[in-house]
Parts: sequence; structure tokens; C-alpha cells
Amino acid sequence: MEKNIKSLKCSRNGIFKRCIAAVLVFTTLNLVIYMLFDYFGVFGINKRMRNLLIYSKNVSHEVEHMLQQLNGTIHPLTKAYTSRSPLPDCPDVPPKLVGPLATYLNSPSFAELEAEYSLLLSGGCYSPVECESRHRVAVIIPYRNREKQLRRFLYNMHPFLQRQQIHYGIYVIEQSGNNTFNRALLMNIGYAESLKIQNYNCFVFHDVDLIPEDDRIHYGCGEQPRHLSAAIDKFQYRLPYTGLFGGVSQIPKEAFVKINGFSNKYFGWGGEDDDLCSRVRAEGYTIQRYPINIARYKMINHHHESGNAENPKRFGLLRDAAKRYKADGLNSLKYNVLNISYKKLYTLISVEVKQSDYDK
Repeated sequence: MEKNIKSLKCSRNGIFKRCIAAVLVFTTLNLVIYMLFDYFGVFGINKRMRNLLIYSKNVSHEVEHMLQQLNGTIHPLTKAYTSRSPLPDCPDVPPKLVGPLATYLNSPSFAELEAEYSLLLSGGCYSPVECESRHRVAVIIPYRNREKQLRRFLYNMHPFLQRQQIHYGIYVIEQSGNNTFNRALLMNIGYAESLKIQNYNCFVFHDVDLIPEDDRIHYGCGEQPRHLSAAIDKFQYRLPYTGLFGGVSQIPKEAFVKINGFSNKYFGWGGEDDDLCSRVRAEGYTIQRYPINIARYKMINHHHESGNAENPKRFGLLRDAAKRYKADGLNSLKYNVLNISYKKLYTLISVEVKQSDYDK
């Protein structure tokens, strides 16, 4: 028995040594590359060091998830790795669903929420402990100056998603500065940056002010895109028009690549969701919805942001959306990552975007 224990300890130590070695090798290689770039005048010292810090955080975060995917857990304080037996596949219908839900428009503090959701990994990521999920879902939230709404969103969403037994991560994409807000561009950035952290196969593009009222709204993807928020209380739980594909939209990775993501050109309010609908239909996909009595969401009241005024160009952009989408989207992204912070409840990615990069 004592020999077995020593053998197990050695096995775990070996795993950690290999992981630590990998982090050191990749970080050192990254430093050398950026020093060479700086020598030739490609990057300045400040940008080089910021990118190095972001890269190091990504490597460390990925190692943590690699250990978890080896059917193990990581102690939140000591970071000690504990192996466990292989898990059965999660059932198609999660057993803990309750159907219609109460929604909480007030929430505890961030510190209280962090204590309550102890099963979360850093970055607001979660995998069910009782079974192996086939759904790897990134929830992407475009964001600026909505802290109270974000807290309420997280308070409602983490238990909602955990009952659905899916592997998920919540990514808050924050547009820095006071320039005109671009919701769709932030969605594309969230897609690109989340894939650098984990290999997701499903993406839910989610406004921070919408809370689901029924946990039968499954956040794991099927084969077709799905409009999840078909019935919002603000619109008397009715679908305003059949072409609506905004609020909360769910798209499999393969489909999102084919449609080239969202358009990057919609600075200001309006138009980007109808543009997305045009792309989806142009590629032959069908937008699915749950029955109206299930697809219910509550909207959190908020003041309209001055940096998100109506986009006067939206109608002109919509007219040629189907012709433009192959050259405007994921393949034309331009942005600068300022910081990535792996918080307990979510991953915060702060970015800088410039309208001049897309007004061409």
C-alpha cells in the first residue's frame, strides 16, 4: 500500500514537472521571439512586454484545463492535482432541469458570488463533475460599463448552465475607451480569443441584459444556428419579426466559420443582427427556435449608452450584406488586446478597436 501511494505521488509530480517545463519553454521561446522583433524595430518594448504577459497567462490557463481534461481536479489554493476515474457521458436530457425559473434581478457582491460558485475554474469555466459533456460552449458577452448588469447575469447564468451539464466558459469582451460601441465586432473578437484558450465547438453570443426564464433553453449546439431569445418580456414575449437573430444567438463553430462571423462595420446601435441573419441564410442554414412558451427571457432595465447611438449607415450596410460577408468578418478582424484577466466568475478580455480600420 505504501509503495502504491509513493508511486501515485511520483506520477503526479511527474505531471506537474512536465507542465511546469512546458510553461517555461513556451514562455522563454516567446520572450526570445519578441526580443528579436524588438531588435528589428517591429515592436516597442511596452507592447512586447504586455503581449508576453498575456501569452504567459494563456499558457498557464491552458495547462490548468489540460490537467482537468485528464479527468482530474485542481485544488483552488494549493493547485495540487488529483486524478479521478473516467466519467460516463452526460445524458441527452440533464436530470436536474426544472423548466420555468425565477429570475433574480438583484445579486450578491462579486466576492459573495465567488464564494458561492466554488466549482468554477479560473476564468469562469466549468465542467460537470459527474459526467463527461460533449458540449464545449463559449458564452461571449460584448461589454462596456455594465457592472451591475454583469453581476446579475452571472448570478443567474452559472447555476443555469451547470444544471445543463455542459462544459462552458464565460468571456466578457470589453471595448476600451469612449469611442462608438461595436457589439458585433466584439462578438468576433470573443470568438477568436476564446479559441486561443480552449477548443470550443459551440458559441452563444449573449447580451448582458438578458436572463433566461427556462432552463430547457439548452445552450449546447445542434447542427443549425438557433435564436434562443425569441420571447422577451420587453416585447410581451412575442417575436417582433421572423428575421430577428439578436439578443442571444447560438451558432456551432463550423457554421460560424462558414458565414465568416459577424460584420465588423456596424459601429453604433442597430443592423448587425439582421446582417447576421442574412449571412446565415446565404450559406443555406436555417435559424431554429424553441417554442415560444420556452424561449422566454427577461431584460434588465438600463439607460441607453451615449457611446451607442443609432448607426446612420446601418440601412446602407444591410442592402449589400449578402454580397459583402465573405470579405467582412472573421477574416478582416483588426484589434489590439490590452489585457486578459482570468477572474473567478468570468474571463475579462479588454480590447482596443478603431473605427478607421473598418471605414474603407
